[in-house]
Amino acid sequence: MRRRALLAGFAAGIGGLAGCSEVIGNRTGSPNDAGEQPTASPTPSPTGTSDPGQNPDDWDLGAASLVDLETANRTYALAPLRYRSDDGASVRMRFSSTETADGPATVEAELRNENPFENTFRLEWTPPFGRLASDIPESLGLRQSEHTYRVGLVFAPTANHELVEEPPALERAADGHWRLAGDSFPQLPERVRLAADETVRGEYALVGRAEGAGRGRPPGMYEFSRAGERPVRVSVWPTDAPGPTTDSRFTGTTVPDLPGESETAWFHDADASTPSFVRPSVERTDLPARVEFTFVNHSRESTRCGHWNLHKLVDGEWFHLGPYIHMSDCRSVAPGDTNTWTMRASTGEMAPCEAQHYPFLGGGRYAAVAGYGHATARSAALVQFDAPAVSVVPTDDVTTERTDGQVTVTSDRWRTAPDDGDRSRVELVLERAASADRTLIPEQVMRRRRRGLRNTLAFVAPDIERVVLRTDDRTTAWTVGYDDGAAGFRYEGQAYRVTESSR
Repeated sequence: MRRRALLAGFAAGIGGLAGCSEVIGNRTGSPNDAGEQPTASPTPSPTGTSDPGQNPDDWDLGAASLVDLETANRTYALAPLRYRSDDGASVRMRFSSTETADGPATVEAELRNENPFENTFRLEWTPPFGRLASDIPESLGLRQSEHTYRVGLVFAPTANHELVEEPPALERAADGHWRLAGDSFPQLPERVRLAADETVRGEYALVGRAEGAGRGRPPGMYEFSRAGERPVRVSVWPTDAPGPTTDSRFTGTTVPDLPGESETAWFHDADASTPSFVRPSVERTDLPARVEFTFVNHSRESTRCGHWNLHKLVDGEWFHLGPYIHMSDCRSVAPGDTNTWTMRASTGEMAPCEAQHYPFLGGGRYAAVAGYGHATARSAALVQFDAPAVSVVPTDDVTTERTDGQVTVTSDRWRTAPDDGDRSRVELVLERAASADRTLIPEQVMRRRRRGLRNTLAFVAPDIERVVLRTDDRTTAWTVGYDDGAAGFRYEGQAYRVTESSR
């Protein structure tokens, strides 16, 4: 590379810079201020803490690089800090300076050939070495945006770049932000050929388009697309107001604590200073409905380990509706990133889809709870569904017989169990009881996992003392557990005991 001489001091750059920016996940900073979270300065410090690049895992666990602009009330969060392309290129990047009156925010990056052979790399979909302009930015947590390409961000290579001969001209516009000057636009080669383990390095100014002058820097997520992969993104928010920009319709509402010992941060309690929150796409709606709940992390740290849950509030108590199974992995949300949980809700049966589907929901107040938070372990948002109450009804595949205060219910699972090698016929018996420790609501009973209770409680009547469900062992295991053989609960004020009678 004929421009390598220009980068003699930059060659150690990615690993050697510290004190110039904050890297979340493996935070760097001055060794004299280990407990602080420094704002990036325009001049990199030659000394600092450990090199994030020496441990690849530090780049992968939800890391982000942050700078607070000196020219505007804005924070930038760049992520991911490292990714690998399908052709064996390893790309690393991070902020090396923030935006000041004297110069734009800069990003240092390197592309390394990790193949054991010489290889040619296409740069078109390998930001920041390709795909230099961001997509139209999207407002964080909102489904629609009125932005256009004019307010996008651009990775503009500087003179300190191995692949650039003439960097584009930059200027500071009247709105205070650095932008491309005139009609200039950065150009990089379409391909680069590297020997095994060879690395090409470059510095970029993160600037706006010239035609965006006067539009400022709208908060939102600016994504630089990668072919078939999650994009490189720069998230932007007001430094002194990272929280939601609109009030919740439930502001001032008091709700009981959710089950568990962890505290919960509610969206309706959030204000402009709240660094992380769950924002619903709608807070009140009729059913059927599709609702998106988006966790937004505008804090300085990654949040983990998160999963989503849905609860319903009935008579001052929260009841869990699902999901019943979570992956055991520890998921994280980097600074500036979001995580969206989409659910479909209906008062009746519904076809499965990619979203979490919740059929047979009645009207009332629900909570979507994310296992992420800045100062708390969980964040949540309320939503009100306007719909009639749901009733417990049997599945369509059952037949019944009534004799002397007993209803015998036979399901298709009983009929097909002998033909299925891993299932057997079992009877499930429901009877009234004197007491029970837990309470169930109709929305829980109507979940597919509790079809054993659904097909027994649906036939309860004042003159019925006993309901017998003929089904398979898989249904009874979901109802009473694999080892216990019996379970007690309270439903609509009456205690019941359900027992597996035969196997």
